[in-house]
Amino acid sequence: MVRPAWAEAQEQCQQRLDQRDAFLSQALQAEITLAKRIRERLCPALSRQAEAANAADKAYAPLDYQALMDCRHRAEAQLHRRQSVLYRDRFGLVYYTPQGAELAAQADGLTLALRQQGCPYGNR
Repeated sequence: MVRPAWAEAQEQCQQRLDQRDAFLSQALQAEITLAKRIRERLCPALSRQAEAANAADKAYAPLDYQALMDCRHRAEAQLHRRQSVLYRDRFGLVYYTPQGAELAAQADGLTLALRQQGCPYGNR
């Protein structure tokens, strides 16, 4: 049985969407890892406490969310001051790591190709 051309085109669109989403996920993970390293350096005890809470460890002490947010803001401010922006994606998100910047740029390239190809969801 021969597949209709539209079904094949839909499958190609979905493969490109999946690839784009994987690039974005990896790019964001690289940036999260960088921010987490900075936060751990600035607030090591609080970071360990947050990790324990995230792991659903029943032995963790209650988390001071305000202190955690303050630490996160300090980490982000330090990142903005000390790192150069390597890439800004189509949503305006900034990427500081070479890996995150490269993957985000590839994702943006795929989005443009999806739009040009007329794929649904090519604007996400």
